[in-house]
Parts: sequence; structure tokens; C-alpha cells
Amino acid sequence: MDKLRLISGNCFDIPFRIRELDDDYRLFYNVKNNVIELHNLRHKPTFQLVLPYKQLDARTVEYVRRTRVDKILDEIDGIDEYNRNLENKIINRTLDEMHKKTESIVNYMNRGGSYIPSYSEL
Repeated sequence: MDKLRLISGNCFDIPFRIRELDDDYRLFYNVKNNVIELHNLRHKPTFQLVLPYKQLDARTVEYVRRTRVDKILDEIDGIDEYNRNLENKIINRTLDEMHKKTESIVNYMNRGGSYIPSYSEL
């Protein structure tokens, strides 16, 4: 922990705004790697992420908000919903195509045709 320095405040109150998102969040400056890290004191290990910015500003708060676990779970739910809709669309399109081809065969047979066309001829 000697390579980490707690960031308790800055002119934009970013550490305070980060704690508004989750009271257990803390910002640390990693002296060894020269980066700002987010830690969650409730978890062991506490490390959560490295911030992609050198300065603490509104981008930092937005970045932490976007990368929260509960936010990520919402994004995963959205992706799952999109995939379900896409799968249903593909299934429905395939069923429609099968219906049209089957209908074509039935119509052909009803007209007295004895030759059943190949799948590619439909």
C-alpha cells in the first residue's frame, strides 16, 4: 500500500462525487505506475480499475458511472434482449421461407404435377 496515495480532494470535488456513486469508492494515486486507480473498500482485493485520464475532472465521474458493475449488468441485459430479438427474426424469416416453399409444392401437386421440383428450383 506504500505505492498508493489516497486522493482526498481536488478543486472539482471529484473524490466526493465518486463517493456519491458508492460510499466505499476511493481514489488512489499509484506512485509506482503514475496512474490514478479506483478502489472499493468493501471488496478484497479493493482494486477496481485504472482511470484512463491523468487529471481528475467530470470525465472521471462519468467513466466510473459507466463502468459500474450494476451498469454493466444492465448493458448485458440489453445485449441479451437484442440477441433474442435477432434470433426470433431469423427463426421467423426461416419459417416464412419454409411456408412459401411448402405452399409452392402443394400448389404444384394440386395442379396434377407428378414431378416434385428440387429445393433449388422452388
